[in-house]
Amino acid sequence: MIANQPSHKSLTFYRSAAKLSQSQLAQKAGISVRVLQNYEQGVRDLNKAAAGTVLRLAKALDVTVEDLLP
Repeated sequence: MIANQPSHKSLTFYRSAAKLSQSQLAQKAGISVRVLQNYEQGVRDLNKAAAGTVLRLAKALDVTVEDLLP
């Protein structure tokens, strides 16, 4: 986990580390690109996302839910 990072920065970091585009991650996680962009930009709070959404993002990135959420 990235210490003391807002969840949207962690999400962007892990997506970049996985070498996935926003479109690729959105498709793997079963969410829209716009929703993913909103999470990455901090427009929507990943901490308030549905548990299933966070779990699908974590699985798509091969990280734990705890890695994504501060």
